[in-house]
Amino acid sequence: MYEGRDSLWIFDVGCGEQAAERINRLPGKKRVAISHFHQDHMGNLPRISREELYLGRYTLRHAGAGQVVEAPMEPEPGLRLFPIPSSHAKGCLGMEVGGRYAFLGDAAYSTRVDGRIRYNATLLQDTIRTLEALSAPWFLLSHGEPFARPKEEVLEELREIYTRRAQGEAYIDLE
Repeated sequence: MYEGRDSLWIFDVGCGEQAAERINRLPGKKRVAISHFHQDHMGNLPRISREELYLGRYTLRHAGAGQVVEAPMEPEPGLRLFPIPSSHAKGCLGMEVGGRYAFLGDAAYSTRVDGRIRYNATLLQDTIRTLEALSAPWFLLSHGEPFARPKEEVLEELREIYTRRAQGEAYIDLE
């Protein structure tokens, strides 16, 4: 969450009833940004009250409504929403706040294709470029510990994975 100028910004709403209840108890206006279409990130959308919803085009197919973010935008000073190319899910969205933190959702994670854990090499390269361009020194990832990681640590890990790409191969297998 990020306390904006006149509203509370919530990045992803989870899928459990308890999370929905907590969000609905928060005072004031709420604006929601959804990182991607997976249920653990957007499942509570029907249960929560909000003023606005921001998401990627692919996520819109699953959510049914909302403002699509196709290019970086600044809905208010100090808060920037931006698309992130990702192997994990189509249409990922990130949120950079105060030039200090960037919420990435699952955008830096791999996916499972044909039973293998892997990255799409082209998308991984695009993910790295997008993340390199961010000014925030801290990245906030949805799963695992620690939740907040230094930007350079995340980028170093992704660059190392990219070096494993076999020439001419579209995917980088992690198994």
